[in-house]
Amino acid sequence: MSEMKTAVLIRTRHPSDPVTECSYEWSEAVKQQLEINGWQVIDLAIDNAITSQVESTLQNAKSDVIIFYGHGLPDCMMGQNEKAVINLDNVTLLKNQKNYVVACLTTQELGKKAENIACCYLGYDKEVVLWFDYDYHYCLGECVNKGILEMLNTPAYTFEQARKKMIAEYEYWIEYFGSSGEKSDAEFAADLIHNCEALRLLGDRNATL
Repeated sequence: MSEMKTAVLIRTRHPSDPVTECSYEWSEAVKQQLEINGWQVIDLAIDNAITSQVESTLQNAKSDVIIFYGHGLPDCMMGQNEKAVINLDNVTLLKNQKNYVVACLTTQELGKKAENIACCYLGYDKEVVLWFDYDYHYCLGECVNKGILEMLNTPAYTFEQARKKMIAEYEYWIEYFGSSGEKSDAEFAADLIHNCEALRLLGDRNATL
């Protein structure tokens, strides 16, 4: 019998912050799929998404992937208390880890610093533009989740293949909304283009889950 794989899922949610309300909803779909596929999920959600909990977990757990949903800055992933949970000071916690990061900006500095420490780092180097109309944020969720869900459904998929699947998902919705003739749809499609172009994969492109 194969050993159960472990994912560390770090995710914030603030009732006054619709961005994290949306990203938490997206992360819930990922958690469910991990569990369906037999993974152990260490869920550092909301009040557990703080520096001390994250550091303790990553120091002691043998994890196969780190998944983050929340706010980011160029040099860090932000926790529930608006303090960095992973930054340039504790980036060694990502050593040999595969990282799937749904947050703004983090590949600019944190991802680059982690590139030669972590196994791989998939994230965004610009702000991820989010619209709160349900149809729009649902479709963005489909895009940001596509890579990890594809890797779970097809274990042989590499992070590079997952990245390409995400790009294809973005392109599908860009075409869908861009061709509708509605002004708001066209504006949303333009923001999807921006998000797609911000996607970056650093490190071992052939890594698998």
